[in-house]
Amino acid sequence: MGKIYLIRHGETDSNLGHKFQGQMDLPLNGTGLSQARQMAQYMASKKIDAIYSSSMLRARMTAAELAMSRNLPYRSLDLLKEISFGDWEGLEYAEITARWPKEMEAFLHHPAEWEPPHGETFAAAQERCRLAFEHIFAEQGHDKNIAIVSHGGIIRLQLCLALGIPLNNLWRLSVYNVSVSTLSDWQGNLCVDTMNVADFLQRSVEAHVI
Repeated sequence: MGKIYLIRHGETDSNLGHKFQGQMDLPLNGTGLSQARQMAQYMASKKIDAIYSSSMLRARMTAAELAMSRNLPYRSLDLLKEISFGDWEGLEYAEITARWPKEMEAFLHHPAEWEPPHGETFAAAQERCRLAFEHIFAEQGHDKNIAIVSHGGIIRLQLCLALGIPLNNLWRLSVYNVSVSTLSDWQGNLCVDTMNVADFLQRSVEAHVI
């Protein structure tokens, strides 16, 4: 029975400023690099056969710390990129709420019905998550221990898939920077063992949404 470790990237300046990043390709900041190293130390006791990462820089920088600590390569996948927020990317919550009040209301309370301006729906992004799982299992089989480094939105969607949670309950799942959520792959069925483990960090963490 294999294990799947879903790991969110470390902190970026946009996380700190409560801005929507989406598919803006931003690096980790100093705190994010420290978080990634602490995550790698936490994962040291766990057996890992393969590491996959979103192709975005902040995820690859996080995955690189884990890969170096294990002397393993990592594979990057476009399927694991964060959700595209279209015209909202780079903007703060207050500005988005002022300019798109109805859309923000849907985003927060009815995400399954949310349609971003020039962006990607949660349903479309979740289909990417499903395809990413299929791709990884096709390469690795179902008995390997696999670390997957990606993004807050993507990990929530992966957890919704595994648990059968409706997309309108998406925001009931917390996913902190560098948190680790663990799935067991039991005969092709994904079972959630733990979610949002980040108590290995040396300082308190915030639940940055995106």
